Amino acid sequence: MLSEHFAASVSAAAVAPKATSNSVKDVGISIFESQPHSGQRASFKKSNTAPNCLAVSPSHVFAAQADKAVVNVYNRDKGNQEATVPFQERITCLALACEDSVLVLGSQTGRIFVWETHTGRVVITSQAHLQQVTALVVDPTSNFVLSASADASIHVWSLPALLSFSNAALQGQHSPLHTLSGHRAAITSLVVGHSAGFCNIAVSASADQSCIVWDYHENQLLRTVLLPAVPRCLALDPADRAFYTAYDDGSVQIVDFYSDAFSAANPDSVQHPLYDPAQAAMPVQPPPQTRWTPPSADQGAALSVMLSYDGSTLMTGHNNGNVLVWDVPLGRYSSTFTAAPMMGPVTNLVSLPVQGFPDARPALINQVIIVKPKHAAFDKADLDGAVPGNYNLSMQFSRQLPMPHISASKKQSATIESEFLTALTHPVFPESLLADSLAELANWNGSAKVQPAAPAAAAVPTPAAPAEAPVSQPQVSDTADFMSLDAPETPTGPSVEQQNEALRAELAALKRVQRASLIQMEALRKEKVELLAKIRQDIDDDMEDEVNEDEKSERAWGRLASTGEYVESDEESE
Repeated sequence: MLSEHFAASVSAAAVAPKATSNSVKDVGISIFESQPHSGQRASFKKSNTAPNCLAVSPSHVFAAQADKAVVNVYNRDKGNQEATVPFQERITCLALACEDSVLVLGSQTGRIFVWETHTGRVVITSQAHLQQVTALVVDPTSNFVLSASADASIHVWSLPALLSFSNAALQGQHSPLHTLSGHRAAITSLVVGHSAGFCNIAVSASADQSCIVWDYHENQLLRTVLLPAVPRCLALDPADRAFYTAYDDGSVQIVDFYSDAFSAANPDSVQHPLYDPAQAAMPVQPPPQTRWTPPSADQGAALSVMLSYDGSTLMTGHNNGNVLVWDVPLGRYSSTFTAAPMMGPVTNLVSLPVQGFPDARPALINQVIIVKPKHAAFDKADLDGAVPGNYNLSMQFSRQLPMPHISASKKQSATIESEFLTALTHPVFPESLLADSLAELANWNGSAKVQPAAPAAAAVPTPAAPAEAPVSQPQVSDTADFMSLDAPETPTGPSVEQQNEALRAELAALKRVQRASLIQMEALRKEKVELLAKIRQDIDDDMEDEVNEDEKSERAWGRLASTGEYVESDEESE
């Protein structure tokens, strides 16, 4: 059975709510199950987290403290606080990357920290932002990091470039790839799309009462959305069809990319509304009916928002400690998730991966312990990109490592993805597929000028081709995932008529063999009956002869007993 969980964290409230029987004092982070049975599954104490300051991995929870320059690390398996990691300045946001092995942190002074939790290595960027970093997101491929700041700018960083040892000498001097500029006030929230290709989007919310949809790969503003109030948090639909934002009055608004408001400037266009150049300069203002009101004004501001796995349920964390549930298809408030308010404003809601898929495999690497940051330990690495000698990994393999198949006699058991599956899951068309397709297209164009040879089975000879360069026909393997529609037909075996005629001849031969076998079996049966009758007659004749001889002997002995003379029979005399 599938189960869905999420994490919620709180910050210190000006007036702490009164503890009830359903609430636990000093609980700062809680793990809840939302489906199929709702309820609290774990809790961690002594945490005061601001918005965008919570990150959860399968083994640990990272929480940047709002009042200290530290990050609390909690062990999910043991259920306790594992470490308190100090930093040079207060951390204002964080995000996990590279399969939860790298933690990216934004600081109060506008710098970015990249911390490898397996090794303790820390990479620090330059002070690219003029003010504090307010939000950090990592794209699904872990190739790009987007940092938003209170200075109204968004920087796009290359994460592989930051982690490369070739750039180790640039410690503190790294620069972003490009900057997204379009807001006029502090950025309050930032989300990134779910696509692994080069057409992924990012959505930013600002205190200037607007949201902007970006193509962060091309540094292009796609669309501007004008809102009725300052958006505090964002959530993007799982299929990138819409985004949700929440306001200070506790209300929630949906912005649908496929609504009439996005295509009003060019309603007849068949292009995606976000990528239509004719509509890029036209701001969008969602209609008032797309805004959902809370059940009461006592909920306070909505500080965090989260979508379920299927996108049908929306959750918002409010200033009074409640977590509200919204029905997305109906577009209205549904229920209150928490039986009692949490011990402070709910500043973060983080959706966790769904558990229970039958084909899900455990992660290859399991992080048992967190290696604390080793500042300046790897700054003197060689400029040629060599890994320093003091670079150590601390990890545990949760399953057997994939080994290459090197046996020529034993069949390989591992499943090999076909060319079609490789192309289907690749971000773009693979280079090998493009090269093969271009070569095949060139062969088809060249072979169109040459008459294809007749099948070998045909009896009519064909004239020889002109003396030109030989043209090779495209060869399609038996295991290929495609079929060439334009390739000339090649004889693959006898025709259907020939196969039917051969089957008829074979059937007639079998009938003749069956008829002869039946005749032979009947003759053998008759011969067996005659042989048994002859043997039985011979046995009867022998028994009759023996009976006659016994009778003659008895008569002779009888006369001897009566007259005293023995009369020899004819057979005895002979």
